[in-house]
Amino acid sequence: MPFVQELRSSLENPSTPISFPAEWLLDIFNGGRTDSGIRVSELTALQVTTVFACVQLISGAMGALDLLVYERTVSKDGRVGKRKAQEHDLYDLLEYEPNPEMTAFTFKKTLQCHALLWGNCYAEIQRDNANRVVALWPRNPARTRPYRLKNGTLIYKTTEGQEEITGTDGDDRSVPERIIEAQDMLHIPGLTIDGRVGQSVVNLARQAIGLSLATEKYGSKFFGNGARPAGILSHPAALSPAAKETLRRSWHEAQGGENAQKVAVLEEGLKWESVATPPNDSQFLETRQFQKTEICSVFLVAPHMIGDSQHQNRANTEQIGIEFVTFTMGSWTKPWQHEFKRKLFPRNGRNAGRFFAMFDTAPLVMPDAASRLAFYNAGKQWGWLSTNDIHERERINPVDDPSADAYWIPINMQDAAKAFREPAQGPGPADGNAGGDAPAADPAAKGAKNDNVSKRFVQVYYRLFRDAFGRVLAREKRDSDSFRKAFLPVLSTIAEQLSTMAAQEFDCEPVLDFEGSRFLLDYVEGMRTRSLAEVGGWRSDNADLHCDRELRRAVKAILIDVYRSVATAKAKTLGDSGAQPALEEATV
Repeated sequence: MPFVQELRSSLENPSTPISFPAEWLLDIFNGGRTDSGIRVSELTALQVTTVFACVQLISGAMGALDLLVYERTVSKDGRVGKRKAQEHDLYDLLEYEPNPEMTAFTFKKTLQCHALLWGNCYAEIQRDNANRVVALWPRNPARTRPYRLKNGTLIYKTTEGQEEITGTDGDDRSVPERIIEAQDMLHIPGLTIDGRVGQSVVNLARQAIGLSLATEKYGSKFFGNGARPAGILSHPAALSPAAKETLRRSWHEAQGGENAQKVAVLEEGLKWESVATPPNDSQFLETRQFQKTEICSVFLVAPHMIGDSQHQNRANTEQIGIEFVTFTMGSWTKPWQHEFKRKLFPRNGRNAGRFFAMFDTAPLVMPDAASRLAFYNAGKQWGWLSTNDIHERERINPVDDPSADAYWIPINMQDAAKAFREPAQGPGPADGNAGGDAPAADPAAKGAKNDNVSKRFVQVYYRLFRDAFGRVLAREKRDSDSFRKAFLPVLSTIAEQLSTMAAQEFDCEPVLDFEGSRFLLDYVEGMRTRSLAEVGGWRSDNADLHCDRELRRAVKAILIDVYRSVATAKAKTLGDSGAQPALEEATV
């Protein structure tokens, strides 16, 4: 039965033994030598805690972000929007499992780690016979590279892969070079000069990383020797090479490692002379701190985000998250999204351009509870957030009611152009000229104005009234108390607005307390009676029809009652001589 085995070739070479490797071999596996004398490669760079913290922070954040598939939508008026396309074949692949061997978190974190260290990340696209994407496989950037053929075609060559070994073929340990077409390779470069291959971050910053490794190595040896600097042991007589080696070994055994700080006994005229520079004189701590800040700048990470308390600011969590998303993650999420769009979603056919992948960075900039409360209040009040919009942002299950998807706006908001085209709200004052259409004394003109006012209030308050209507229908028992709790706030608000309008026309104080109005209480009770009627009663299948009818009826009834009450109050202030005309004008 054939089996798959990862192939590795031996590093041992008779001319270059592992015990004493050549310089070129060290350069390949440990990186080139820096001016500090330390070799730096992509893997040895991770020994620097700052490099490790920056890579862990960015790649971990990239892995934790949701990578969702969206469908681009266009409304009737040409506005472009989007929706989550959970039915798309790539939704689960990108969000949960890119391939059978790893989760989406591991896949994204691995690729981002490659991009941060090597400057490139590669993922091979596996397709089925129908050319559909079935898996994404990360490829080692140290063993993968793009090439341009003579005819201009871009391909990728990689020596990473697995060979199938059958029978006695297992003795063949060669790893062939594979060619992958550009359309089957996801390639996200970092800083690039030619637009094809990203530059290795570790190679460009090897001097800074090497200095950090050197200072860390120096500190380790310094404290490993008991925090004592190196020096010279001098002997009055000439020593043979064997005697020198014996003296050096005995001194290290007696004074090094666990024996540091013990009393040294010098014999035969031996003298100790310290020749090393004290760490304070070489600014050891300052150098280590500066290297931490310098390496953070290479990865575009604020020092306080990796635990540097000396650069801690007083920004809140939301501001830190915005800074991180804008200046650090933004330079990576965009290339990811653009590459996925190019390689994973078809650019021709029926669905061309409709679907795309995008990271959800909202969790990284999630504000505190007080800030979210103010944000949601403003969005709900000014009509750009619905109840279900808020639930979605808070990861709460949606409300299964049409009213939860409605957008509410304040009563004092209207279209500016419409305000100039239509007459002012209200039936018109006593002089009959406020509407600008016809004298108020004309019954036909007054009726038209009243209808106009009713239509406006019905349009503005319909969503509020429909919400109360739905809550009443959902109750098993329609008692008086439930009707009052549902409808009195809406009807009282309508009455207060109409009272303000009437008071402006009659130049008097409005009536603003309608919660205990006998008229509204009786009217709500009448609504309850009509809802329980056997013929024409309220039911779920005709809810919208009855809601519209009841609201129109309520607005007209409140309009009549409010204007009559305001006119009566005005008449009392003027006396008997002015009461009759005011009452006549107030008749609706």
